[in-house]
Amino acid sequence: MINWKAIIFGWVTTVLAGLMNNLAFVLIAAYIANSKSSPLLAEYGDPLSYAIGVFGLFIAMAFGGFVTAFCARKRIVLHGAIVGFLASSTSLALSAHAGELTFVSLLFVVFATLFTVIGGLAWEKCSTYLPKAKQMG
Repeated sequence: MINWKAIIFGWVTTVLAGLMNNLAFVLIAAYIANSKSSPLLAEYGDPLSYAIGVFGLFIAMAFGGFVTAFCARKRIVLHGAIVGFLASSTSLALSAHAGELTFVSLLFVVFATLFTVIGGLAWEKCSTYLPKAKQMG
């Protein structure tokens, strides 16, 4: 049985974590762009800021999977995959122009879903060390 509360709560958490990651990405990218004191940042600033943004996005997706698994408690991989697909598709739909789905867009959805599942599996691994609590819902 699918726990819809876990999916909704996980999706909202993932989207909010992704928005906070976007804010951090913009602030870091602005700092790197305005940093003229370091020749290293001047040369490698753009790839560095994008790498930080992608890394932060996958951390946000894993956090969403962790929260989803906490709420679902059962069928963690299924719930994580649903939340990851919904959150990454929402992000892609809001940021892409009509008809501009590319191979990179597909990779974004696949890896975001994968990291959400990884976050859920991390919760499962950590929950073996925690006392059992009642299931939410």
